[in-house]
Amino acid sequence: MVCGLLHKIELLNTAGTQVVPANAHAIAATFYDMLTILDDKGLALLAFDGIIVAATTFAAEKGGAFQRRGMARALAVLIIVLALAASVACLFVSEISYPFYGHVVCSAPHGLDFTDEIDHLAASAQWRTFYFHIAWWLSLIAIPLFLVLFWVSLHVARHDAAHEV
Repeated sequence: MVCGLLHKIELLNTAGTQVVPANAHAIAATFYDMLTILDDKGLALLAFDGIIVAATTFAAEKGGAFQRRGMARALAVLIIVLALAASVACLFVSEISYPFYGHVVCSAPHGLDFTDEIDHLAASAQWRTFYFHIAWWLSLIAIPLFLVLFWVSLHVARHDAAHEV
């Protein structure tokens, strides 16, 4: 039996509705809470990766890394690519692609079957956690590389200033 979201919500709030499994609403709510937490963490990491890209661009430009070929330029490009790859993974974490109660099936005149909904939410939580871990590790790799680039940029700037005097 096909029914819309409004009908499903009405059935959830109607006494006597048979829900399969019995605690399905609580299970679904827990998964939605988990996905919300992942979404928040993914968006925070996305902002952090944006800061890494901006700081890398600034440090590389100040150190003249983009004007010369060499290790500093390659390092700056690598950091930016890592941060952008992490950003893409964060977008998969924060993607809103699950229809709320979209996999809940109306059964009989007063019944709701959450089995497919719970399975879908579990798979979404698992995949989004996987994407978050990828983003996290890419960002963790980019941080020490940025520190090296920053140190190199400072030394190049000092070296160039010493030769101008």
